[in-house]
This record gives sequence, C-alpha cells and structure tokens, in this order.
Amino acid sequence: MKRHESLQPLSREHHQTLRLARLLQGGEVDVELREALLSHCAALQAHFAEEEAIGRQAIGQCPQDETLAGQIERMQREHRQIERLIAEVLDGDGDRSSGRRLGELLVAHVRFEERELFNRLQDGCLPARAVSRV
Repeated sequence: MKRHESLQPLSREHHQTLRLARLLQGGEVDVELREALLSHCAALQAHFAEEEAIGRQAIGQCPQDETLAGQIERMQREHRQIERLIAEVLDGDGDRSSGRRLGELLVAHVRFEERELFNRLQDGCLPARAVSRV
C-alpha cells in the first residue's frame, strides 16, 4: 500500500530505526553501538512527538473509532517502553540483554505502526491537515 504523503517521512525514518534495531538485536552493546544509539535519540524523540501529534489529531477526526484509540494508546505505551530501555542501555543500568530487548521492541513497534496503525490512519482518520515536521 502506498503511504499517505503525511506518513511517508515517518516510514522513511522507520528504516533508519530498523537498521539500528538489527544491530542491537545482534548482541553486545559496545561503545560504537552505544554512540550510534545516542546519536539516534534526538531523531527518535522528534519522531515519537510527531507520531503522537498525528495520533491526537486522528482521534479528533475519528472520535468513535475504538480500534484507532487502542492503537494510539499502544503506540504511546510502546514509545515510553522504548525510552526506558534506551535509558537503561545508555546508562548501563540494564542487564546484558537490555540492548537485545530494545532491538526486538523497536522491530515489533515499527511493524505494528507500518502494518496496523498507519493502515488504520489511511482508512480515513488522518488529520485534515498534515502535522508540520517537528
């Protein structure tokens, strides 16, 4: 399915996140991988903020859509989980599997957004105007 123009930049950003996720799934978080994760954090925060803004606007467009509401809640919940795991990995507070878990969560999250949430949004609940890039 061709992505709506307002979602295309987010889908492109997902490709960058998936590359990082695959590295994280591969095992030990070394200095180089930690630096890559740190440099990706600002972009990821902006990405999350934009998705959540689109989500809020979509709920306004389709307030009776319980499926969409559940998907938006899941998206936000996963964003917070990802943020916590990133902090664990960067701070060294997590165990040896924190990086792997972060990679797995990122992959699952991107798949959910691309296969479920974005498709639901394109079914008629996208905001009337596109959200400006953060």
